[in-house]
Amino acid sequence: MDPAKTQWSESGYVIVPDLLSEIELRELSAMADQLLDGELKPELPYKGQVPDEFYTFWEPGLKERNDLPRRERVRLMSRMVYHHPYFRRFAAHPAIYDVLAEFFGSGVQIFSDTIFMKPARHGIAAAPHQDTAFWPKLRPNAINFWMAIDPATIENGCLYILPGSHRYDLPHQSDPVMRWYLAEDQADFSGQVPVELSPGSAIFFDSGLIHRSYPNHSDKSRRSMTAIYVAENVVHEAPWTHTYHFELLTRGGN
Repeated sequence: MDPAKTQWSESGYVIVPDLLSEIELRELSAMADQLLDGELKPELPYKGQVPDEFYTFWEPGLKERNDLPRRERVRLMSRMVYHHPYFRRFAAHPAIYDVLAEFFGSGVQIFSDTIFMKPARHGIAAAPHQDTAFWPKLRPNAINFWMAIDPATIENGCLYILPGSHRYDLPHQSDPVMRWYLAEDQADFSGQVPVELSPGSAIFFDSGLIHRSYPNHSDKSRRSMTAIYVAENVVHEAPWTHTYHFELLTRGGN
């Protein structure tokens, strides 16, 4: 078996270094800044509707802190792929699409995309969780794409993963901020691994893989570009309940 497929089967993830060119990375960084600063607006309709703003989730207690720049108050922004042509094209980038098609063994559909911001000095933790807890069960599991826009380091709150944990779904606890999380005694976190990434490098992981991040106490903010993909031949084991549905991608977005 191909080494990457063996690692995928056993560990639930693969890391792809330097996925973007320097030019592409600079463009993504500029678009991310416009988005986080509130300068970029939705353009494309979904089901005939163009929202006034992209979905925005704020760092707890900071939304009204106008003494801070907007990007330092935002925790995440999402659903750009449905409402902006740049992010629509980016979701189907050939280097991303090819990895997904290889592991799915089929065409690729997009479910959602998100830019995460972990502001310097006050970016909060993300409790351990499996993304499979956030939507009705699919077969095969969705694949998460997580790419560093800035250096992702232990100091600024990089992603941590628990290799092999994608083989089973665990019952999650509810939380008003996280929605769903795993308690520390629900898994053996002694085996968790930090995923430090240089800008433009990415990790692809099974949506059942347990992952988390810690607070950012450093003076360096951390932006990441993420997306969730599903196979073209995905099977719904329960009715789909989300407003946004899957859309089939064309490699390269053309």
